[in-house]
Amino acid sequence: MFYGVEGLGQKPLTFASDPLRYRPFHPDSEMTMSESNALPVELKQVLEYMGTPEAQHEAVLAVFNAVEGPLRHAWEQQPQSARNVMESFEQFQAVVAFTLVGPTAELVSMVQQNAEGEERDDAQADAMMEQLLQQGIKMMVKDLKAARRNATLRNEFQAPFKA
Repeated sequence: MFYGVEGLGQKPLTFASDPLRYRPFHPDSEMTMSESNALPVELKQVLEYMGTPEAQHEAVLAVFNAVEGPLRHAWEQQPQSARNVMESFEQFQAVVAFTLVGPTAELVSMVQQNAEGEERDDAQADAMMEQLLQQGIKMMVKDLKAARRNATLRNEFQAPFKA
């Protein structure tokens, strides 16, 4: 199940200056993940449950931050019965971020490989990233709705927070 928009006041992931721009911090900052201790509790729970290496935490945090605005908008449009599958929006956001980090990393890798030896089209890469995030959010919302009637799916959503 774990598989997921720019706008709404949230800055999207972009390829503009650095194709691996998974930095939730100000670009002029020298702060690292360990110095900032910036992982939200819900995201820590998902990362620990899934056994995610610490080296990948920053990428998951970047996706977590990038999807917040559009995901919150989608969350608020859902019926209460769908929102009751999770205890909070932040739990859903953490699950979505973990699910989308793989596809976003794959897209970054694909763009980098295609860009070797030729000039990269950042606008096209940004549009592809935005589309990937939009589709991922759409898929996860659909799964959230389905989890209302499917106990197995509901348990998959809730498992990281019950461990």
